[in-house]
Amino acid sequence: MEKSLDAMGVRSLVPMRKGPDLRRRGRVIEGQMMPVIHGYVLVQMMALSEYLAGLLGVEHVIDVLGGCERPMRLSDKEVSRFNGLARKGNFDWERPVHLVVRAGDPVWITAGPFCDRKATVVTPGKKGRGDVVVSIDLMGGEVPVTVPLALLKKL
Repeated sequence: MEKSLDAMGVRSLVPMRKGPDLRRRGRVIEGQMMPVIHGYVLVQMMALSEYLAGLLGVEHVIDVLGGCERPMRLSDKEVSRFNGLARKGNFDWERPVHLVVRAGDPVWITAGPFCDRKATVVTPGKKGRGDVVVSIDLMGGEVPVTVPLALLKKL
């Protein structure tokens, strides 16, 4: 997908983090890099509906968040902050977080494309680290999103 977007003159970014370490036969296998939020690619381009509709022709692209007429925008400052936090390891899988959430708990998303949005926990994490599934009210419907526990703040 990255090559297709580059060929179109569209800059793309997928903030990455270290995934879970695997333990096999007494050995620890270092976690591989994985996206902070699965299924979302940040792009920088002119927000004309014709250009955004062109993204739909790229393989594996399902839709533009917010639609082609009114896309969801992020400021350069928020993208830089989110990517910087990811590079520092703030969202790494093995990083412990002192937050305990249960299914149905309201939470606040603190960074990334869903920054400053309220969400509801659907599937909580069990060990104080890793990912949780939250439901976000977006575009008139509830959308489930898998996010790192470190991205959340309890309300």
